Amino acid sequence: MTHKTYFQNFFEALAASLSDDEFLAFATTVLANLDTDGGFPEEADFLRAQVAELNKQHQARGVVRGKVASSAALQQAVRLFLKWAQLTNTTRVFPAFPDRNQKERLDILPGGMDYLYQADNDNVVERATYYLTKISNDYGDQTKVTLKEAADQLKLLTDARTSNDTTKAGTKKAAAAIDVQELVVCQGLYRAYSALLARHWAEPMQAYALFPFPNTTGGPEDGNLPELPTTLPTA
Repeated sequence: MTHKTYFQNFFEALAASLSDDEFLAFATTVLANLDTDGGFPEEADFLRAQVAELNKQHQARGVVRGKVASSAALQQAVRLFLKWAQLTNTTRVFPAFPDRNQKERLDILPGGMDYLYQADNDNVVERATYYLTKISNDYGDQTKVTLKEAADQLKLLTDARTSNDTTKAGTKKAAAAIDVQELVVCQGLYRAYSALLARHWAEPMQAYALFPFPNTTGGPEDGNLPELPTTLPTA
């Protein structure tokens, strides 16, 4: 990790690591907490419109949440791969290389998990190939990740990538695991986060309390996200 990552929108990595329902639940809960707090009306209204549009797309199941099927298939494949990578890191890679500054660990994940989370449609297979080669071939003796496991994961990605319609929507490229509207919601979340920190800079845990972040241990305790609310913002 470099200091540059302190100034990147980490909600994009969070969105990439969660399912569609989980991310919508997360954003909706943050919005509800902002409304309850009452001290950030502009940030709440800004986020409200974005979450409402995400919910609208979320309900558009007839066209796979408003995306062509091939694009949705790639997004789903990337998310499944990221969940596998997160669990693999927690149960195999990190125990083999417990020091986060260990050269082997830095070699496997240059820049940390953001190396994978920030991958876009153009480089996701390349980055996944690098990561899988490192953990199965170069360091397979230590991680116990087999070549077959790595090959199976890569095949899922390459098959989805091959069938994907690479037409880009919007002017800013989104990570392969998230769509354009999720990226917009990430921007709204980051705006709220920045405003909360500006007010609670002396006691930042007061800002933290409004964000139901999941744990990242890879264990059962990770399932601490709220359920999808029954009432969601509407446009």
